[in-house]
Amino acid sequence: MTTYAFNNDWHSARRRLALLEQGLDPGTFRRVRALGIAGGWQCLEVGAGGGSVAQWLCSQVGPSGRVVAIDMDTRFLDGLQESNLEVRSHNLISDSLPQDSFDLVHTRMVLMHIPSREEILPRLVSALKPGGWLLIEEADIYPILATATGPLRQVWDAFGRSLVQDAGVAADWARQLPQMLARQGLQEVGADGEITIFPGTSPMAEFWGLSWTQVREKILAGVDEQIFEDVLRMLSDSTEWFTGPAIIAAWGRRPR
Repeated sequence: MTTYAFNNDWHSARRRLALLEQGLDPGTFRRVRALGIAGGWQCLEVGAGGGSVAQWLCSQVGPSGRVVAIDMDTRFLDGLQESNLEVRSHNLISDSLPQDSFDLVHTRMVLMHIPSREEILPRLVSALKPGGWLLIEEADIYPILATATGPLRQVWDAFGRSLVQDAGVAADWARQLPQMLARQGLQEVGADGEITIFPGTSPMAEFWGLSWTQVREKILAGVDEQIFEDVLRMLSDSTEWFTGPAIIAAWGRRPR
């Protein structure tokens, strides 16, 4: 089961996803290019969200390629017009994936939200063609634990507790990804990590402000409302600087 905390029916959900795309897409595109994406590739975008990565993949694989974008909620994908894009409503927990079908399977900030994530991983591997690449990008909270203090740390702690208790989120799972891909029998396994450092009023500051506002009541179960409001004001102050979670990426290739 999954009890995803950030439902897309919220009034600012598309704006929140757009801010996340703005922050994370450059790193994703760099990694996919490094894997050698080319015209004619068949790609699976898992948990496609707002669709920016799926659209970009379509531009890379060209008319002879294909991108399948799956998500439980496809409301932000259904209007995309790329001729080589197929959108499918898909539940990763209960629905099967095509096997031996894709040159690239990519997912970002998805598996950490699914308690059965380690059961899904081998199915993603099985969806690859021999020689195909799996690329997984997830967030890890360790930079927050190392740097956040005062009211900011209190809000992060309350936010983290709510996600773990209510939604089964694994905020420290990403650091295990290289070992996990190797255990799946993938070859040429590699990994990297990026830590976001950003000022108030920046797109990433707005992203976290919206994220915390969406789950406000859950956070307030663990922190005083005045502290919460003070931190939101900090995010709107261009003289304040923040460290976000690390983005851990790992990739590996299915043996030919």
